[in-house]
Amino acid sequence: MTSIRLFRRADLDAVLRIEQTSFGVDAWPRELFEQYAIHCPSLFLIARIGLRVAGYSIGCLRRDVAEIESIAVSPRHRGQRIGAMLLSATIRKVQRSGARTVMLMVRRDNIPAIALYRGFGFVRAATVNNYYEDGATAWRMRLEL
Repeated sequence: MTSIRLFRRADLDAVLRIEQTSFGVDAWPRELFEQYAIHCPSLFLIARIGLRVAGYSIGCLRRDVAEIESIAVSPRHRGQRIGAMLLSATIRKVQRSGARTVMLMVRRDNIPAIALYRGFGFVRAATVNNYYEDGATAWRMRLEL
């Protein structure tokens, strides 16, 4: 059974493994996750299957707008709707905070992620060329609550 809870320091190594297997050379460093844990603790969520960390999501609230910074699921747990559970939990927390908008960036060629976001009602708000380190294009997506 999958459960969603707030990030704890003890989760960091598992989060870093998921990050590395999900993003390779584009993986974020430990220090960045530590900063998110300090500055955005209410939207740093962990998905667990039993005792195992299966995924994470990070969001930050800035006034009445939430930015989803990252979502990743361990390759061995993909296809089990864990990303959807993390996104749903994030949106619920954002709604309770009173924020009215959720924003995120996604690679234009990340079809599974775009399908997930569209399933929650996100729409493309802009195209951002050369957004990623490798020069890939991103879509800026928006959800009005």
